[in-house]
Parts: sequence; C-alpha cells; structure tokens
Amino acid sequence: MRTRWFALLAWTISCALLLAACSGSDNTATPEPGETDDPGTITLKMVKRGYTDVHPPADQLWMWQKYEEISGIHVEFEELAGSAVTERKNVMLGSNDLPDAFYRIAFGTDELMKYGKQGLFIPLEDLIEEHAPNLQKLLNDNPDIRGAITMSDGHIYALPYVDFSKAFNSVRLYINKSWLDEAGLPVPATTEEFRQALKTVREKDPNRLGWVLETQYWTFLESFLAGSFGMGEGGAKAFGQYLYKDTDGQVKTTFNDPKYRELLRYMHELYQDGSLAQQNFTTGYDYAKWSTDGANNLIGSFVWEGPGYIGKEASEHYVGINALEGPNGDKVASTLGPPAKGIFGFIITNKNKYPVETIKWIDYFYGEEGINFGTFGLEGETYEIVDGKPRYKDEILNYKGGVQLGAFQYVDNVYGAYYPYVEPDDDLRMAARGTTVENEIKADPAELDELAPKELWPDFVPTDEEAGTTSAILTDINKYIEEMRVKFVTGKASLDTDWDTYVSTLERMGASKYLDIKRAQYERYINVK
Repeated sequence: MRTRWFALLAWTISCALLLAACSGSDNTATPEPGETDDPGTITLKMVKRGYTDVHPPADQLWMWQKYEEISGIHVEFEELAGSAVTERKNVMLGSNDLPDAFYRIAFGTDELMKYGKQGLFIPLEDLIEEHAPNLQKLLNDNPDIRGAITMSDGHIYALPYVDFSKAFNSVRLYINKSWLDEAGLPVPATTEEFRQALKTVREKDPNRLGWVLETQYWTFLESFLAGSFGMGEGGAKAFGQYLYKDTDGQVKTTFNDPKYRELLRYMHELYQDGSLAQQNFTTGYDYAKWSTDGANNLIGSFVWEGPGYIGKEASEHYVGINALEGPNGDKVASTLGPPAKGIFGFIITNKNKYPVETIKWIDYFYGEEGINFGTFGLEGETYEIVDGKPRYKDEILNYKGGVQLGAFQYVDNVYGAYYPYVEPDDDLRMAARGTTVENEIKADPAELDELAPKELWPDFVPTDEEAGTTSAILTDINKYIEEMRVKFVTGKASLDTDWDTYVSTLERMGASKYLDIKRAQYERYINVK
C-alpha cells in the first residue's frame, strides 16, 4: 500500500512539474489581483524564521526550489534569525510595510487578535472553506484543531503546526536502567517505587547524583507528576495554564488545589532523600556539567521528550516511563500536548494581492502528498523506498551532524519548529531515518493510547479584556508560586502549617477571578468545536 502510494506521489509530482513548465511558457497578460488562473505569473513576498546557520537559505534549499517548479509560484523569502524576529516584525507592523505572508514567525494570540482587528491580518476561514480542501478536511475531522486556531472574535488569522503523534508530542520520565539492573530492581511502575529505586541506588553509591533537573524545567517535572496526582486531564497545555479537569467535570486551578499540595509533598520527599538534586536550589543548573555527568553514568533520572537529550551514547542507559501510578491510583500521561502544537504557522496580510493562490500554495502541506514531500522530498532524489517506506539517501543518513540535520539540508519540515504543516505518521518519520519510534523514545508508544487524557486542551484564546485581566493576575501569581514552590520542596515552608496562608494569598491575588475567566474560555473552545 505504501509502495503504491509513493509511486503515485512521484508520478503526480512529475506531471505537476510538466504542467507547470507548460503553463509558464507564454505568460504575457498581467492578471487582476486574486483572479489569475495562471500561478506562473505570481511572486509572493514572505517573511520566514531562518536557520541559515545550520542549513541553506530558502532560495537555495532543495525543497523550495522544487516547490516553485511544482506550484509555479515564485516566493521571495526574507529570513530572520531568532534574535531579530521580534524587532523586525514590530518594525514591519508599525510602519505597515508588510510582506504578503508571514511563514513561521511567532505571534501570540493577543497579537493575532490585535492585528486581525486592525485589518493587517486577513481572516482565513472563508478562504479555507472555498480554496483549501486539505485544511478544510483537517478542521472538519478535528474540531479540537479548529477550536485551537479560532480567535475569540470567531475568525482564523493563522494556520497551525499539527502533530498527531503521542510519542513525539509528549515528554516522559527517563530512569537509568543500568542502575536498576545493578540493584536488581524492576522499572518502577508507581511514584513510591520510583522514590525507593532512587534511594536504593544512591545508598549503594552516594556519588551518584540521582535526579538532576533545572528549576526552569519544573513545568516538565510537575506536568509529568500531575498525571500521578489526579491533575492530568486536559494535558500539558492545560497544566501550563494552571488548569485541569477534575473527575466531577469541573475545570479547576492546580496551584491552590489539595492535589497539588500532595504533588509538592512528594517532591519534598525526593528532595529530603537527596534524589532531587540540591544544586537546583543553590548553584543552579549547568548543562555542560550535567551532560558530562551523564556520559560518566552519574545521572539517575530526568524528564525530557527523548533520552538523546543526555547524549547519544549515554542515552543507551535509559528507559522511558510514560506515566507512574500515584498514591490514589491515578495514572495519566499528562505531558501530552494537543495536535495543534502551534497556531502561528502561516498568516496572510492585507498587502497580499493573491490570497486565493496563497492559501492554495500553503494548503498543499496539509495534504498527504505535501506532508510527505516537505518531510522526505522525492523518491530517487532525497530518498528510496525500502520495505514500502521512504529511507533517506546515504548522504542524509550519514550526515556529520546526524540524520535529522542531514535532511534539513534539503527540506524544512524535519524539526517541527512550528512550521505550517502536518507531521507524517510516526512510522514513516522513523523509517526514513532508519529507526523506530520505540527505539527513539525508549518506551512503548502504544501505551500512550491507553494513558492519554480524554481531552487535550490548547492554550485558550482570550478576549482583549480577559487578556488584560489575566496578565495582571499572573504577574503576581507567577512570582509568588515560583517562590513558594521552592520553599515547599526544600522545607523552608511547611505544607502542613503554611499551606492555608499560601492559598489565601493566591485568592487575594485574583485566583478565583482567573479561574472564572479560564472556565469561560473553555466553554468558548468547546462551543467552537
């Protein structure tokens, strides 16, 4: 089935190349804006996040050169380095000197609303319905994605980056399997087994560091543990907004919930054991030292999306755990994110004379043909078919920076990076690199289907008034939570005697108002779906 599909893809693109060449041979008339049937006459200006330090500029990248032949549309990219994005986009918006489209330039929901209302970004929902069949099918089949990209005024101003993978849309707990084997211990299945395992291996060798996590990554650690303490429903982005859905069906805040107190109590126990590295709260985190310790097999456990974070060779020591069962039997893979991982992938501005052609141009990457072209390229040029699946050519597989960076020399859509497209199936992605999903995450990917939250929420979209109110509330709450979580974990504040004061302080800062607003946003999200 896959072999036939890729053969059909190659044939289809070959035909498209021929047609594009023929259609562009005698263009003499200048079309009216937006009304041309001949895309060969169109040039679009796009501003794009650039990575020219690690791959060719867009005008030299194989993928964009080939897609110009396929689409017949010429794109002039202005590529911005990460450090220049904010300043440059603000200058363009302030001076109304806009490109035809923004491609993978970060905009928050407040900015999308602001510039959409001002008319600088055009609404896309009608264009999608009439001229973007791949996108329209995606939104019809996945109302959660439609809900994620629909602003509070009912319009869609930007297109999403979509990843249906559970394995690559989550983080998990990694534990040093070689340590467990030495101690004769199984892979932990519960929070208590995990705690006891780290205590046991440390008692055998006190030089082992146990658990090393920088405090800025507490969102990963706490989000993982949320599923063990009854706060996993809603997924990672819910927890990132201090939210979860309780068993009574109510949206609740985490930061003042009794369940969160028990999560912090568990972290305090790890800290007391010496398993939660003390330097997180003293000298701070040093990745170079951490990775060196990892290479010397001195790291017991960490939370990340894959074991490769600790280094390729060191990663072989680790096994991944998708979720631990908590003290009350809760076991949810709470670090899962929604399929719409990003909502600012592609924006069409009011300067664009060809919005119909532009939406068709980008719609290609939301259909199966474009998804695979943008990730794998073309058979015979960037990959061959092996056992019915694409396999990158040797030049990519053996690239000095690794296979992923090797593919990046040809195609854009291999690093996620919030580009406007849908990620290919997991098996195809990994087959192209000569590996498997299970090998990449060192865990059972099928288990995630059983452990996934029933609902995976996006970042909820606020109204202007809500955005102003929650911003003011969170300014105070964020700082206070960060201060108190350190005190609770290290024991400088008591979870028994100081918790009520902590909760009442959050209430004075606007906790209830924040929850009311978030519940209203949740209802809008559900209604859009």
